[in-house]
Amino acid sequence: MISGLFTAIDSALVQKTRFDAISNNLANVNTNGFKKDNGSFRSATFASELAQRSTTDFSRGNILQTGNPLDVALDGTGFFKIETDRGERYTQNGAFTLDSMGYLVTEGGKRVMGKNGPMDLGGGEVRISSRGEVSVNGQLVDQLAVVGFNRLQDLVKEGDATYSNAGSPDNLIETEDIQVKQGYLEKSNVNPTEEMVKMMEMFRIYESTQGIIQNMGEMTDKMLSGFGLE
Repeated sequence: MISGLFTAIDSALVQKTRFDAISNNLANVNTNGFKKDNGSFRSATFASELAQRSTTDFSRGNILQTGNPLDVALDGTGFFKIETDRGERYTQNGAFTLDSMGYLVTEGGKRVMGKNGPMDLGGGEVRISSRGEVSVNGQLVDQLAVVGFNRLQDLVKEGDATYSNAGSPDNLIETEDIQVKQGYLEKSNVNPTEEMVKMMEMFRIYESTQGIIQNMGEMTDKMLSGFGLE
């Protein structure tokens, strides 16, 4: 009976972790470049934190045309390199803009990196080629720093569709075959209908598990009562 109770508790913990992943997916359905988390979990009770961690699905979201010259999408599994106060980070959210100093920045105000560092575009007509070469008023400024990774599973989410590399430095690789699309954005790869179906399924399992735990608790109380231990 005790082992059965542990199994039921274990299932409840796994469903709680699934709920957190699904909730986060739904909260980011409109976040450009967001990648959903999938709930593939092992036993959670008395296990390590890693046993409950979800895995990120890096499949590409829909690429939609916006016509905004500072919106950029990547046709392939690449990442824009950005500068933060914690070091280099990586994103697939290409909804860029210019800050007050004329630098190309992310929606969160982080500077977008070129091959030669942050890009000061000033003002003027911005053109971005399929190779990521950025020109202003016909003058080449720099080329977008687009990178790839040998092991995508070593990327760690940090919010705002931004990642850090938790792997070794050689996990990061330069990419040459990823096409840059100016005036386009990659949307979230979350399918809200699919996530709602998963949530309904998760709730059914959780309710069933709660009933099992309650029944086992009642049976334990009766057993203890029979031994005069209530």
